[in-house]
Parts: sequence; structure tokens; C-alpha cells
Amino acid sequence: MSDAEWPFIRRAESVKFYPTENIVTWSVREAIFFDGDISRHLVGFIPGRSGRVTSAIQKFCPITRKITTQSGRVYTLVGMPGSSRDGQYVWKYWSAGNFVIHDIDVTDEYTRQIKNLVM
Repeated sequence: MSDAEWPFIRRAESVKFYPTENIVTWSVREAIFFDGDISRHLVGFIPGRSGRVTSAIQKFCPITRKITTQSGRVYTLVGMPGSSRDGQYVWKYWSAGNFVIHDIDVTDEYTRQIKNLVM
């Protein structure tokens, strides 16, 4: 899919320049792709910037609330999960452009792990 088909969506800056990011109003989506692949992605808002859909999640540490993605970027989950209009907008076009045929909200699996540490 060409950039022209992704209205008002720009690529995230290089991990080299932004190796870590805070993400708010976040959720986690499990994507099932046309070719059968399955991966999980963080969807949310990067404060002061824009909505974001991350590359595939590789590691999650509930103690530090950090998620490492396939790109190598480390995201800190700030606050409670939620739904960002900007993040959902990016998800809509990202998932269509990457041939996602079905997705499942798996945010609760992550929040349960965080809550188990607090309680």
C-alpha cells in the first residue's frame, strides 16, 4: 500500500532517535493477517506527537510496565489503558494496509499482569 493510501499517517521516527517512548490511552491488539501470521501490537497516543501502532510486541515486563517491540523501541505504558481517537485512526489504516483480516483486543491480559503486582 502506498503512502498516498494512508491519509494523514506518517511513519514513526527512527528508533535510533527515539529508542524509548511513553504511550498513553493504550491498548493491545492481536492481529490475524491474511497469510495466517499472528502478532500483537500496542495502539495508543504518544504525548505531544500522534497516534501510534507499534511493530509486533516482543517482550512485556509488568513490573516496569515496559513493552519492547520488534523495532527495538521500548514503550512505557503510562496510566490506565484506554482508546485514543488518534490511535484508533492509525489502527484502522495500518490494519487495512497490512492485510489484517481479524483483530482481538487483548489489553486485559496485560492489565491483569500489572494489577497482580499491585494487589
